[in-house]
Amino acid sequence: MQLVTADNLGYSINEKRLFHNLTFSLNSGSGLHIKGGNGSGKSTLLRIILGLTSPSKGGVEYCKPNLQVSYLGHKNAIKHYLTPMQNLELMFRSSALQNAMKWMNTLGLNKVQDELTANLSFGQQKKLALIRIFASQSDLIVLDEPFVGLDNASRDLLNEFLQKKLASDTSLILTSHIEPNILCSELVLSGETDD
Repeated sequence: MQLVTADNLGYSINEKRLFHNLTFSLNSGSGLHIKGGNGSGKSTLLRIILGLTSPSKGGVEYCKPNLQVSYLGHKNAIKHYLTPMQNLELMFRSSALQNAMKWMNTLGLNKVQDELTANLSFGQQKKLALIRIFASQSDLIVLDEPFVGLDNASRDLLNEFLQKKLASDTSLILTSHIEPNILCSELVLSGETDD
Protein backbone atom coordinates (compact mmCIF):
# COMPACT_ATOMS: atom_id res chain seq x y z
CA MET A 1 0.00 0.00 0.00
CA GLN A 2 1.33 3.44 -0.93
CA LEU A 3 1.87 5.64 2.10
CA VAL A 4 3.45 8.82 0.72
CA THR A 5 3.75 10.18 -2.81
CA ALA A 6 5.77 13.17 -3.97
CA ASP A 7 5.04 14.64 -7.37
CA ASN A 8 7.42 16.91 -9.30
CA LEU A 9 8.87 18.50 -6.15
CA GLY A 10 11.13 21.51 -6.52
CA TYR A 11 12.64 23.99 -4.08
CA SER A 12 14.68 27.14 -4.65
CA ILE A 13 16.48 29.49 -2.26
CA ASN A 14 17.40 33.01 -3.43
CA GLU A 15 16.86 32.00 -7.05
CA LYS A 16 19.19 29.00 -6.62
CA ARG A 17 17.49 25.74 -7.44
CA LEU A 18 18.18 23.32 -4.61
CA PHE A 19 16.39 20.39 -6.26
CA HIS A 20 13.73 19.98 -8.93
CA ASN A 21 11.45 17.40 -10.58
CA LEU A 22 11.60 14.93 -7.67
CA THR A 23 8.90 12.29 -8.00
CA PHE A 24 8.82 9.25 -5.73
CA SER A 25 6.52 7.13 -3.61
CA LEU A 26 6.93 5.17 -0.41
CA ASN A 27 4.99 2.00 0.39
CA SER A 28 4.14 0.62 3.82
CA GLY A 29 7.11 -1.28 5.23
CA SER A 30 9.58 0.42 2.85
CA GLY A 31 12.58 2.62 3.54
CA LEU A 32 13.93 5.63 1.64
CA HIS A 33 17.49 6.84 2.25
CA ILE A 34 17.94 10.44 1.05
CA LYS A 35 21.61 10.98 0.22
CA GLY A 36 23.67 13.95 -0.88
CA GLY A 37 26.46 16.26 0.14
CA ASN A 38 26.20 19.19 2.52
CA GLY A 39 23.83 21.74 1.05
CA SER A 40 22.06 19.34 -1.30
CA GLY A 41 18.68 19.93 0.36
CA LYS A 42 18.20 16.73 2.38
CA SER A 43 16.84 18.42 5.51
CA THR A 44 14.71 20.76 3.41
CA LEU A 45 13.20 17.79 1.57
CA LEU A 46 12.36 16.11 4.89
CA ARG A 47 10.64 19.31 6.07
CA ILE A 48 8.64 19.43 2.81
CA ILE A 49 7.59 15.79 3.21
CA LEU A 50 6.45 16.57 6.76
CA GLY A 51 4.54 19.67 5.66
CA LEU A 52 6.79 22.01 7.67
CA THR A 53 8.12 23.78 4.55
CA SER A 54 6.26 24.52 1.33
CA PRO A 55 7.87 23.40 -1.93
CA SER A 56 8.48 25.92 -4.71
CA LYS A 57 6.56 23.54 -6.96
CA GLY A 58 4.96 20.13 -6.82
CA GLY A 59 3.38 18.49 -3.80
CA VAL A 60 3.37 15.65 -1.27
CA GLU A 61 0.35 13.50 -0.52
CA TYR A 62 -0.22 11.16 2.40
CA CYS A 63 -2.24 8.23 1.11
CA LYS A 64 -3.38 7.01 4.53
CA PRO A 65 -5.81 9.12 6.58
CA ASN A 66 -4.62 10.02 10.11
CA LEU A 67 -1.06 8.97 9.32
CA GLN A 68 0.97 8.65 12.54
CA VAL A 69 4.46 10.12 12.04
CA SER A 70 7.47 10.06 14.40
CA TYR A 71 10.14 12.64 13.55
CA LEU A 72 13.59 13.47 14.88
CA GLY A 73 15.46 16.27 13.13
CA HIS A 74 19.01 17.65 13.39
CA LYS A 75 18.19 19.19 16.75
CA ASN A 76 17.41 16.73 19.51
CA ALA A 77 14.32 18.65 20.72
CA ILE A 78 14.99 17.92 24.39
CA LYS A 79 14.99 20.34 27.32
CA HIS A 80 18.53 20.81 28.62
CA TYR A 81 17.35 22.35 31.91
CA LEU A 82 15.41 19.17 32.77
CA THR A 83 16.67 15.72 33.73
CA PRO A 84 16.28 12.81 31.29
CA MET A 85 13.45 11.47 33.47
CA GLN A 86 11.66 14.84 33.37
CA ASN A 87 12.13 14.99 29.59
CA LEU A 88 10.45 11.59 29.23
CA GLU A 89 7.59 12.64 31.51
CA LEU A 90 7.11 15.67 29.26
CA MET A 91 7.13 13.57 26.06
CA PHE A 92 5.01 10.59 27.10
CA ARG A 93 1.77 9.77 28.91
CA SER A 94 1.42 6.95 31.46
CA SER A 95 1.41 3.69 29.42
CA ALA A 96 3.88 5.00 26.83
CA LEU A 97 6.08 6.36 29.64
CA GLN A 98 6.65 2.80 30.94
CA ASN A 99 7.88 1.77 27.49
CA ALA A 100 10.09 4.88 27.30
CA MET A 101 11.65 4.03 30.67
CA LYS A 102 12.46 0.52 29.40
CA TRP A 103 14.30 2.12 26.48
CA MET A 104 16.13 4.44 28.89
CA ASN A 105 17.43 1.34 30.71
CA THR A 106 18.33 -0.40 27.42
CA LEU A 107 20.33 2.65 26.33
CA GLY A 108 22.12 2.89 29.70
CA LEU A 109 20.60 6.28 30.55
CA ASN A 110 19.06 5.07 33.82
CA LYS A 111 22.45 5.82 35.46
CA VAL A 112 22.07 9.52 34.58
CA GLN A 113 18.28 9.85 34.69
CA ASP A 114 18.37 12.43 37.51
CA GLU A 115 21.24 14.56 36.18
CA LEU A 116 20.61 17.73 34.18
CA THR A 117 20.40 16.87 30.49
CA ALA A 118 22.78 19.79 29.79
CA ASN A 119 25.51 17.85 31.63
CA LEU A 120 25.15 14.73 29.49
CA SER A 121 27.48 13.96 26.59
CA PHE A 122 26.29 14.63 23.03
CA GLY A 123 25.85 10.89 22.50
CA GLN A 124 23.76 10.51 25.67
CA GLN A 125 21.57 13.44 24.59
CA LYS A 126 21.11 11.80 21.18
CA LYS A 127 20.05 8.54 22.84
CA LEU A 128 17.54 10.43 24.99
CA ALA A 129 16.10 12.11 21.89
CA LEU A 130 15.85 8.76 20.07
CA ILE A 131 13.62 7.35 22.82
CA ARG A 132 10.88 9.50 21.23
CA ILE A 133 11.18 7.23 18.17
CA PHE A 134 11.76 3.97 20.05
CA ALA A 135 8.74 4.33 22.35
CA SER A 136 6.20 5.76 19.88
CA GLN A 137 3.76 3.89 17.66
CA SER A 138 3.83 5.25 14.12
CA ASP A 139 3.13 4.45 10.49
CA LEU A 140 6.11 6.50 9.29
CA ILE A 141 9.46 7.29 10.95
CA VAL A 142 11.37 10.31 9.61
CA LEU A 143 14.98 10.78 10.80
CA ASP A 144 17.57 13.42 9.94
CA GLU A 145 21.12 12.08 10.53
CA PRO A 146 20.08 9.69 13.33
CA PHE A 147 23.46 7.93 13.66
CA VAL A 148 25.54 11.03 14.36
CA GLY A 149 27.01 10.99 17.87
CA LEU A 150 26.15 7.37 18.60
CA ASP A 151 28.69 4.74 19.63
CA ASN A 152 28.87 1.49 17.65
CA ALA A 153 26.61 -0.46 20.03
CA SER A 154 23.93 2.25 19.86
CA ARG A 155 24.18 2.41 16.07
CA ASP A 156 23.68 -1.34 15.92
CA LEU A 157 20.68 -1.05 18.24
CA LEU A 158 19.13 1.68 16.09
CA ASN A 159 19.73 -0.32 12.88
CA GLU A 160 18.13 -3.40 14.45
CA PHE A 161 15.14 -1.37 15.70
CA LEU A 162 14.56 0.17 12.27
CA GLN A 163 14.86 -3.21 10.53
CA LYS A 164 12.18 -4.62 12.86
CA LYS A 165 9.94 -1.62 12.21
CA LEU A 166 10.22 -2.10 8.45
CA ALA A 167 9.41 -5.79 8.88
CA SER A 168 6.27 -4.84 10.84
CA ASP A 169 5.02 -2.56 8.00
CA THR A 170 6.21 0.78 9.41
CA SER A 171 7.83 2.99 6.75
CA LEU A 172 11.06 4.94 7.09
CA ILE A 173 12.58 8.05 5.51
CA LEU A 174 16.04 9.07 6.66
CA THR A 175 19.04 11.13 5.74
CA SER A 176 22.43 9.84 6.82
CA HIS A 177 26.06 10.37 5.89
CA ILE A 178 26.73 7.20 7.89
CA GLU A 179 25.57 4.26 5.78
CA PRO A 180 22.68 2.51 7.56
CA ASN A 181 22.56 -1.26 7.70
CA ILE A 182 18.95 -1.24 6.48
CA LEU A 183 17.41 -2.20 3.16
CA CYS A 184 16.26 1.12 1.65
CA SER A 185 15.81 2.57 -1.78
CA GLU A 186 18.01 5.63 -2.37
CA LEU A 187 17.26 9.14 -3.54
CA VAL A 188 20.40 11.18 -4.29
CA LEU A 189 20.31 15.00 -4.21
CA SER A 190 23.02 17.29 -5.58
CA GLY A 191 22.38 20.90 -4.51
CA GLU A 192 24.82 23.71 -3.71
CA THR A 193 23.17 25.61 -0.85
CA ASP A 194 23.78 24.68 2.81
CA ASP A 195 21.11 22.54 4.51
